[in-house]
Amino acid sequence: MMKNTEWGAVSYLQHSKYGSQASVRINNYSNCYTGYADVLEPTCGYTGKNDACNRYGNTEDITKPWNTSVGNLGSTTGNITGIYDMSGGAWEYVMGVMVYSNGRLMSGRNSKNNSGFNGIFGCPTCDSDTSGLTELTTGLSFPEDKYYDQYQFAYNDKNYQRRILGDATGEMRPFSLATYGSQIRQISSWYSDEAWFAQNTDPWFRRGGGMYVGMEAGNFSFFKDNGRAHIYFSFRVVLSVSLD
Repeated sequence: MMKNTEWGAVSYLQHSKYGSQASVRINNYSNCYTGYADVLEPTCGYTGKNDACNRYGNTEDITKPWNTSVGNLGSTTGNITGIYDMSGGAWEYVMGVMVYSNGRLMSGRNSKNNSGFNGIFGCPTCDSDTSGLTELTTGLSFPEDKYYDQYQFAYNDKNYQRRILGDATGEMRPFSLATYGSQIRQISSWYSDEAWFAQNTDPWFRRGGGMYVGMEAGNFSFFKDNGRAHIYFSFRVVLSVSLD
């Protein structure tokens, strides 16, 4: 499963002379099919509804597939040879997790919302959780530490200095607030992509944005979460090839 720093590496490559060097067009296909791109560049972020400035759906007047000139705009190179779905589609979990204040890895928020990995809960009584559990001990063990990124513990989602250089999070400063309809969002100065850092209640990262978030989506977008499974959350597999 892709690490947060690996996502950052792909993002910086897209921004370099070897990539499109432009905003990656959002995949706004409402069924989260891979390889689609919005016919029009969104001009607003998520307002809580499907409107003219941020359209999503599954018809040809709204979204086009990977093998069309519009669909190519959804790749990191702006053509068919690039990496698709780095912007929009389904949010993608990455292996980037906070370490609790006692030095142990975190599983998630509580017994109701967590990753399934053994670890500390950041808010054991949130979400009306009355289990009394403060950690998960009956789940999966974390893999070797080379397969995930570790972040310092904090109680707020604006503590960007905890970034790992190259993960394309804290380097996206300056950060600000944007209002779209009734929605107030944290964004970075890079393409106005969404920017919420992991915190105690949400110790995991997800990347890229969802098909419905409009201009907040992008390969430089990052968001906090508790590790839960969700119909609009996915992940990306990285294949490491040995030359031996």
